[in-house]
Amino acid sequence: MMLREVTIGRSKDCDIYLDERCIYASSHHATIYYDGNQLMYRDCSSNGTMINNVSVKHRAVPIRRGDTIMVAGKYQISWNQIDVYFPGRPQQQMAPQQSYQQPFQQSYQQPAMQAPVDEGDSLNLSKWNWGAFSLYPLWGFFNGCWWAFLIGFFVGWLFPIPNIIFGVYGTRWAWQNRSWRSAADFVATQHGWDIAGIIIFVINMLFFLGLIVFYAALFSALL
Repeated sequence: MMLREVTIGRSKDCDIYLDERCIYASSHHATIYYDGNQLMYRDCSSNGTMINNVSVKHRAVPIRRGDTIMVAGKYQISWNQIDVYFPGRPQQQMAPQQSYQQPFQQSYQQPAMQAPVDEGDSLNLSKWNWGAFSLYPLWGFFNGCWWAFLIGFFVGWLFPIPNIIFGVYGTRWAWQNRSWRSAADFVATQHGWDIAGIIIFVINMLFFLGLIVFYAALFSALL
């Protein structure tokens, strides 16, 4: 019996509102509800939740007062915020974390899922992205920026303006718009795109230089 469902997220209609600076949280990240016996936390996000350092993603688990709840592994939810919506509910105090985590993991272990991305602080998201610069319509399709294809279709003739914009912001956009298994997976993928982008860039430059030399020689011959 679900008596009250409290929403958590970046959308302003959520009960527990995470402001727009919490970029790794979803608009409607999770819900907390009382099932008649205990409080339950249901994650419905892209980047998951860490509860007592245990990953919770696309599933519901029981929570107890004192549990550490980190939305997207980054933003902590205060129990003072939760208690506002469940006044008078008996909250069992959390046992020491070590004795709590083991049965939690055993009881709610599910098949392997993509782990939440929570390592962004260690990345240089302002790094120039050669793949996004040289191949942004194709790069965007595989990096969560599908709209890059539309930009290429409608304003590609403005070269190199959209290319430069994607080169500058591509790394950040890829991190924010797609779920990654880990920061290492993200870095490895973008490194592959960087190599492809540099190769395409060099080929294009050689082609343009060849055209310049050709037309210069042709002009000299005509003179």
